[in-house]
Amino acid sequence: MESSDDAIVSKDLNGIITSWNKGAERIFGWTEQEIVGQSILTIIPPELHSDEPGILAKISAGERIEHFETIRVRKNGEEVNVSLTVSPVKDQNGRIIGAAKIARDVTQQKKLEAALRTTERLASVGRLAATIAHEINNQLEAITNFIYLTKQHPGLPKELESYLNSADQELRRVAHIAQQTLGFYRDNSRPSDFTISKVVDEVLAVYTRKLDYKGIQIEKQIEPGLTMHAIPGELKQVLSNLVANAIDASTHGGTILIRARTARSLRSGAEGIRITVADNGIGIPKDVQPQLFLPFFTTKRDVGTGLGLWIAKDLVEKQGGDIRFRSRNRAPSGTAMSIFLPRIEATKAA
Repeated sequence: MESSDDAIVSKDLNGIITSWNKGAERIFGWTEQEIVGQSILTIIPPELHSDEPGILAKISAGERIEHFETIRVRKNGEEVNVSLTVSPVKDQNGRIIGAAKIARDVTQQKKLEAALRTTERLASVGRLAATIAHEINNQLEAITNFIYLTKQHPGLPKELESYLNSADQELRRVAHIAQQTLGFYRDNSRPSDFTISKVVDEVLAVYTRKLDYKGIQIEKQIEPGLTMHAIPGELKQVLSNLVANAIDASTHGGTILIRARTARSLRSGAEGIRITVADNGIGIPKDVQPQLFLPFFTTKRDVGTGLGLWIAKDLVEKQGGDIRFRSRNRAPSGTAMSIFLPRIEATKAA
């Protein structure tokens, strides 16, 4: 019992702890002297207290509970995922006098399983987005051709020609968005040299309609000739997420600032590029800020998947960079997201 990595605990039929091994001390934080004689409810979250009478009833009936996954509480208040096996304890006459339980900490296993599920979902979303964009692009080409042929029809009224020209422009816009979506997917394999200003312009082009609809002004402060050797599609993904969030947070007539300049890492001092996307929108409440980069967490009830900032953080850190933010949800409100990417020469990257 004392050499086991798992927690091995015994309790009587009233739920009072009677023994507590070193594994239990390590997992839950209480020493044997502190916990023996206390109720087993001490390590059970309040919302799960109702489970304990059922467990004791099964033990009293001589049943064994195997690999029951649940949540318990450490001494510091932190929750821990455990897998429980509970067995009846009998006296010399075979009478059930208590229960012995083995608790295995499966918190890390749960995190790995969640990360795997998230990765699988992201891979599926990426393939699906690329497939949809490809199919849309093919259909748009056919529609564009039909519009062109219709415009060549002799005696076409001017009003109808104007409508067709407008439809053609909108189709070109949709085609551009589809191409950008494919670009995000396809560019994620080959590093190349590119200018930051071009990538910023390509990302903003996707959001032209949303920017116009909300009357948002874009202010760009990009260092002239600023270049980088990396995977363009990944930077587009990061900037796209930051710009989309800034638009959603902005009120009508707001301003979004995009700044890019040569800088040094605040952490390592390495030379690189810092890109900041700032808005004067509603800001992020302090109570949700610690969860901002968690997968599937979102403050947007009707839109968004909660993956944008998580993906952005992952892509930035994969390149050896970091992402920081400042936000205020009271006047003057707004959020500034800042990413730092180390500058890597093409020869080193190769």
